[in-house]
Amino acid sequence: METYQHTREIMYQRIRMLRKREHYTQTQMALKLNISRRTYANYERGVHAMPAEVLAVIADMFGTSMDYLSGRTDKELM
Repeated sequence: METYQHTREIMYQRIRMLRKREHYTQTQMALKLNISRRTYANYERGVHAMPAEVLAVIADMFGTSMDYLSGRTDKELM
């Protein structure tokens, strides 16, 4: 059974990978999410837990599922 911390690490790695693949900066992501760059950076680094509503927007933005982001599936596209 995976730990909560491990799941968070997978999630933030996948979000960072998707962001970089689309050539978005942390600032651009923060603007799209209507949050500060610092808040976004703290989420991506795992300093603070990312709220479910933010995760849902990110999943929609990249055309993927929250299950993919959290590591529950390796199927990236919906």
